[in-house]
Amino acid sequence: MSELVNAPVRMVYRAAHLALRAYWLVRRPETHGALVALWFRGKILLIRSSYRATYSLPGGYVKSGEDARRAARRELDEELGLALPDDALRHAWAGSFPFEHRTDSLDIFEADLEEPFHVEPNGRELIWAGWKTPEEALAMEIVPHLRDYLDRRTKR
Repeated sequence: MSELVNAPVRMVYRAAHLALRAYWLVRRPETHGALVALWFRGKILLIRSSYRATYSLPGGYVKSGEDARRAARRELDEELGLALPDDALRHAWAGSFPFEHRTDSLDIFEADLEEPFHVEPNGRELIWAGWKTPEEALAMEIVPHLRDYLDRRTKR
């Protein structure tokens, strides 16, 4: 039964994302987002959404007037149901890349987990989640911000 609901919801996500990309193609906006790199024993949690072919980190857009750290915490809770205290997140990376017809500026925050966190993809927005070493992640189709972050982190 859930797949009868999930499949149309995924189609709505894809259609909305395609509409956004068309808008971005015309307007060429600047966007600001916040992502969270969750680490456990040398592995990072990657996710894949239903509307994008690349893998990324949990996170999303920073709302107008919102602090990037607060946005990162909000998105973690919304996407994964994981609530972390402010002091659990440390700022690890900031940068901008042209991505999907826009200038996408991102802040990446890190958190080290003491226990593994199991993510159950909802089959709607989130369709895959898994723990990967940095080397495994770099071999995957990942968003450019994540690639730069991991490249820099592995060279430390």
